[in-house]
Amino acid sequence: MPPEILIANASGTVTGSVSVAQTTAPVRSAAAIARGNLVWIAASAALIGTILYLESFDNQQVNESIKKWDEAARLLGADQFGAAMAAVPPEASEWDFDDRDAFDQFMRKLGAEINSLAEAFVANRDTLTAARDAYNDAVSGLAQALMPILVAVIASIALQFFPATTALAQAIGIAGLAATAAILVLVFGEISALLHALMAAFHTDSRFTFTADSRPGWAPAGSDPDIKDIKIDWVRDSAFYR
Repeated sequence: MPPEILIANASGTVTGSVSVAQTTAPVRSAAAIARGNLVWIAASAALIGTILYLESFDNQQVNESIKKWDEAARLLGADQFGAAMAAVPPEASEWDFDDRDAFDQFMRKLGAEINSLAEAFVANRDTLTAARDAYNDAVSGLAQALMPILVAVIASIALQFFPATTALAQAIGIAGLAATAAILVLVFGEISALLHALMAAFHTDSRFTFTADSRPGWAPAGSDPDIKDIKIDWVRDSAFYR
């Protein structure tokens, strides 16, 4: 099954799909036909190989990664893990010892840490989504730009069999080859810049603040993170807590 680009409506329901191979299939077919022009005999094979390489991009795998980042963000968000965290602290009437202030402060910082992780997951999801869309836009642009060139080269095939137009046919082939090479360089340049931007986005932590004292284990060596041990005094017999 070829890689697919899922098409969904505003509610997230998948309504259809389109594959990268489907987008580039006309280019592959036209490139094969264009081999009839002598200048394109070797160039056509190289172009077809390039198209097949671009088609190796697995939209389905990328979509699965995007889905996992989204699910992780939602599970850590306020409606899932956040709600569970909010249910942990007891009511003030149930626990009003000195330890309570330190515990509440720790829980607030831990909650902020979890929120930062959720926001980072959302950013990764959005970055990967933008990268997928940009890649497929580049492939679609490649197909749209090459088709007129290949049509012109195919049309020139008949001209090369007549002595009076042989030179014109070859000139069309050379011009088409030069334009194709320029388009390929441009597309691969865009994809290269896209990958560099993607890696930079995944490796940066400047957008999200993680507090160093949200967990005692992150406190500087030799310092006291000021988190007190929680002491529970059992005021009833053990049967009450079963």
